[in-house]
Amino acid sequence: MAEMNYDQKNLPKPSKLDSLKLSDGEFAGIVTANLSEKKRAMQTFVRKNVTVPTQLARKAEAQGLNFSATLTEALKTKLG
Repeated sequence: MAEMNYDQKNLPKPSKLDSLKLSDGEFAGIVTANLSEKKRAMQTFVRKNVTVPTQLARKAEAQGLNFSATLTEALKTKLG
């Protein structure tokens, strides 16, 4: 499921427990999974060099901004 989630494939819809037909001796249970954690673990990164205006870089550094985090946020916002 985590790999399907990471690859953005459609995950199967969960079944309703009362709709399952069970034979004698069978039982149904609820399974939960933290797919976000696995997705983070599977994420890879690439190094990118960027050029920014000097004054902008100085202001960002003075405020202690993390350039990688800021660029990542901006790309997520821009790309949706």
